[in-house]
Amino acid sequence: MIFFIVIVILLGLWYYDLLSRYARLWKNMDELTPPPNEPLSVSILIPFRNEEANLPALLDSLNALNMHDHSVEVVFIDDKSMDRGVDIIENTIIELSQSIISNKEKSGKKAAMQLGWEVARGDIILQTDADCVFESEWLAKMVEPFQDERINLVSGPVSYGESKGFWRNLLALDFVALIAIGAAHIEWKLPMICNGANMAYRKSITSRAELNTSKASGDDVFLLQSAQQLDSDGIIFSKSSEAIVSTNGPDSFMEFWNQRLRWASKNGDYDIKKNTYILKALWVYNITILISLFTFSALGFTAALYLVLLKVLAEDKLYSSFSSFFGIETWFKTLLLGQPFHIIYMAIVPPLSQFLKYQWKERKLS
Repeated sequence: MIFFIVIVILLGLWYYDLLSRYARLWKNMDELTPPPNEPLSVSILIPFRNEEANLPALLDSLNALNMHDHSVEVVFIDDKSMDRGVDIIENTIIELSQSIISNKEKSGKKAAMQLGWEVARGDIILQTDADCVFESEWLAKMVEPFQDERINLVSGPVSYGESKGFWRNLLALDFVALIAIGAAHIEWKLPMICNGANMAYRKSITSRAELNTSKASGDDVFLLQSAQQLDSDGIIFSKSSEAIVSTNGPDSFMEFWNQRLRWASKNGDYDIKKNTYILKALWVYNITILISLFTFSALGFTAALYLVLLKVLAEDKLYSSFSSFFGIETWFKTLLLGQPFHIIYMAIVPPLSQFLKYQWKERKLS
């Protein structure tokens, strides 16, 4: 009993300290000051599969981009689409130089990106997804850091589009928290996660990229790890509101479930072991709450209450650090009411992701 009490107390203090660290790292991350703007050669790579509903908004965003004298091309990579996506791109006037290539021999986003790297002519690769939109200064904010020759990869901010209702607000809040945590880890020199919907990198690092093709997901994370192996100081986060890319959140619980299984399936593949230990400890934290409750004892209920209380306080501290950046005005009610859902999925998804298959883009994957 004493051992259990000590473990619970230490877990609670560790969690609060970890999220407090994330909040400090985010706050200490200065918005980037634009360096002298020399023209760069940029290739925007956009893999797509069955995105005909989203492509018109993406194409509008591309046409509205401010190039700032950069030489820019757009490469669309068709990953075996079965809709009118290719026709929509071909029949839309795009002011940028563009090409459409087909991922015929292989399938999946990793294969599509590797094909894109082969044909890209730019020194800088700017990567996004077909269901995204962005502001006119997005390209400039994402490629400005490459004026510094030491920078190899830039991770960019991503948020969900307009969210209405408790469910969508909960998912949107959880999503931007992951983006902020990923940024904090970059600032901490322990890069762990980034989002392929908004990232830029030198084409030169792709020749050394190890994408771990045994996993269907993770082109962004494994590329981040390749950049880390090259030079951890060469990775930064673009903390600029003009660099935010907006994407679609999950429309249903099953879409959310498949998304999180896909993301969690990479948890055991991080090169930096400290990141793996952090993820395991987070799982232990949440599973301890559930186990404590299911003891149906006064001690168990007290332990669970203590851990949930520190969880709420720590997450409120973290969310308050980045909420204004992402334009989030209120979050505490969503944070509080969403605790049962968050605790359960954080406890069950990591172990299940290691053997359950998931569906993504109409494909059954593992």
